[in-house]
Amino acid sequence: MSLKRLERFIKWVTNSANRKLQKPPKGSGKRIVFLDRDGVLNVDRHVTYRLEQFELIAGVIEGLSLLQALGFEFIIVTNQSAVGRGWISEHDVDRFNQRLIYELNQNGIEITMERIYICPHDPIFGTGKYKKKCDCHKPRPGMFHTAADDYGLELTECYYIGDKMSDVLAGFNARCKTILVETGILDDIHEYPGVSPDVRVKDLPKAAHIISGELAIEQMYTTGKFVAPFGAEICAALQLTHQGVNSASFVYTREQVSKWQR
Repeated sequence: MSLKRLERFIKWVTNSANRKLQKPPKGSGKRIVFLDRDGVLNVDRHVTYRLEQFELIAGVIEGLSLLQALGFEFIIVTNQSAVGRGWISEHDVDRFNQRLIYELNQNGIEITMERIYICPHDPIFGTGKYKKKCDCHKPRPGMFHTAADDYGLELTECYYIGDKMSDVLAGFNARCKTILVETGILDDIHEYPGVSPDVRVKDLPKAAHIISGELAIEQMYTTGKFVAPFGAEICAALQLTHQGVNSASFVYTREQVSKWQR
């Protein structure tokens, strides 16, 4: 892929935020990356709800841009038990989410408020209607199942990126492929002994590269050719650091890749 052609492709992707998202028909096989919120997209402040607390984690736009260029769309699933405990209100959560969506859209990431699923419950410390043992509180998979019904998803074809072991278990329970990023507060390892993700990486860009590599392998088994992942090229183009970028596509046969694996 030439650099000029790549730039046109990136421009098309980033402009797609103006298009209205349509729900695909049930069973369409559409692929989604589920994302936790605090510690994956924005910096986790323990109880994160004030607008002045908002800060995107470094690399988030880079990682999401690559995944979007690969054809993925995004759904956010987040526990907000502080609502159930009476510390914050649902309005506080919505206002913070609006700021998050605004910042993502301003950077070319296509996602809407309708694609954020929230669990406000707390089965132990909740008050009133929020004190309940629900199906949506992660690590239970209720939010994933609701999203699957809403958008016609096959969850085994989806990924989930989180920053806690409860996220990992939630992904397993939903039958998604799970990736743990090290950008949050990993403080629940002792609560989930024996639980481990499919992949553990430093941050969201690294997670995107893992997914792009897996797609390349899948394509190899379909076409008989392996196209080297182009994540570095796209990320460079999105950051306008074109100098010195090698934009050639490297294609290998299945036989060549098999030799490397021996």
